[in-house]
Amino acid sequence: MLRKYKKIQQKTCQYDKKIVNLDIRGKKSRKRKGDFMKKKAGIWAVAAAIMTIMSATAAAAEKDPVLFTFNGKDVFQSELVQRTAAYAQGGMISSDTAYREAIEYMIENQLVAEAKAAELGLDQYTDEELEALRKEADEYYEQQLDALVTYYAEQNGAELSDEDKAEFREELKTVWEEIGTTKESAEKTHIFNKTRDRLLETMEVENTEEEIQQVFEEQIEKDRIQFEDNVKMYEYFTYYQNYDVWYTPEGFRKVQQILLKVDEELTDAYKKAVDSEEGVEEAREAILEARQDTVDEIYKKFEDGAEFKSLMEEYSEDPGLDADMVENGYLVHQESAVWGAEFAAGAFSDKMQSVGDVSDPVVSKYGIQILYYLSDVPSGPVEMSDPIHESIEKYLTSQKRADMLKDWAEEYEVTYNEEALKALEEAVPEATAETQHH
Repeated sequence: MLRKYKKIQQKTCQYDKKIVNLDIRGKKSRKRKGDFMKKKAGIWAVAAAIMTIMSATAAAAEKDPVLFTFNGKDVFQSELVQRTAAYAQGGMISSDTAYREAIEYMIENQLVAEAKAAELGLDQYTDEELEALRKEADEYYEQQLDALVTYYAEQNGAELSDEDKAEFREELKTVWEEIGTTKESAEKTHIFNKTRDRLLETMEVENTEEEIQQVFEEQIEKDRIQFEDNVKMYEYFTYYQNYDVWYTPEGFRKVQQILLKVDEELTDAYKKAVDSEEGVEEAREAILEARQDTVDEIYKKFEDGAEFKSLMEEYSEDPGLDADMVENGYLVHQESAVWGAEFAAGAFSDKMQSVGDVSDPVVSKYGIQILYYLSDVPSGPVEMSDPIHESIEKYLTSQKRADMLKDWAEEYEVTYNEEALKALEEAVPEATAETQHH
């Protein structure tokens, strides 16, 4: 799929993923520190599972057998097991035991590139260049450790002391080393990536406007089929996955908002009333009363001609408010799943019939929301833009270079140790069963 181009190009380390801040659109529940400690135990369990499979597969064959040979270079079982896990983590193959898929991927994306780069002298570096590359790799390795500690802490709502972070970081580093992800391996990977980039730059390809337009139209049709009648799926891919979808379902509008917060006791009472379906109106009135003077002031200024955008900047207490939200608002649909029910209802209430309308105060568990109907969102295919054109060009270039690498693979001799490969594949179910038993 075209929109996954950038994801495919990423290194196998997946720890710098964007963590979506849901703001008024529904916050993730916070977990206690004990849950974070369980996560630490879970990391060790994953490492143990991998090591169990690795040890079992090693025992199934003699020591560390050669599984295949490419252009005279032997590839051993230990290396393939580690690379299979890395490829699976990066989404390049179907699973961490899909060894034959991993071999094919390794040949086409690494070994061919290494061989061809060596033939062209593209793998030669000065001592100064190598030192700089190793330094970059070491810095990235340390950054990824830090990012992973932060990621797990934020995902589990844990407030960790510096001592806890340092301890957990060391544990993660140990796990990485156990499964073969060391500083040395990171350095080798970084140098290879640099060499591969050099090779790719020599692989000139040409993309025609007809090809670009064809890809554009094909992707639009795929998006239309997937999203035209499925608003929730559209929101999932655009909001949570941050994909560029090139077909917009009918019925979206842009809505700006001013959020006024109230005491937590009032919002807690409102949530309890909604859950129990008792005393909702009383809880709602209590929230409105708490900020009535501010609400009246906002409506008065708007009626006197103030721009809603300027009122947002002056009054809104939305923690997620940024320049883009001030300018463009939120994309809302009557069937939206990413917004609170009160917010979506307010965005399509009787007071919000035309662009420029303002809603009555909306009360929700976040406080008071005053909504502004900014604009309708055109439905159907998006128009070709410079960023889309560029992304298609990159996609086509990547595909054509991948095809060239596949063609080059035919130039090199590959032999397989079928007996060892079969023993490796047969050892996996036993290792998996043993891990599940423990």
